[in-house]
Amino acid sequence: MITKEAKMNAADPRQKELEENYKAFEKLLPTFRLQDNGKFVLMRHGAAVNIFDSAKDAIIFAEAQYNDGLYSVQQITTKIVDLGYFSHAVSSGPV
Repeated sequence: MITKEAKMNAADPRQKELEENYKAFEKLLPTFRLQDNGKFVLMRHGAAVNIFDSAKDAIIFAEAQYNDGLYSVQQITTKIVDLGYFSHAVSSGPV
């Protein structure tokens, strides 16, 4: 039996590209450099193409390079991990 999601992905190559790129981006996220935090990565076919200072720059580049529209842009961010009680119990200043 073919699911509704499978039908949608088969019918929409852009959606399939977005999902593939996002999965790849999540795996790549820990490998980006600290100085890339806040910047934007252009993703195509599950790979990082380049890093840009703004989403606008990434989109302008992508539109000039790829006429099929099969790309995505993701912002590079550091993930904050909440350690529960212990993360709130640590002093942030001199004791």
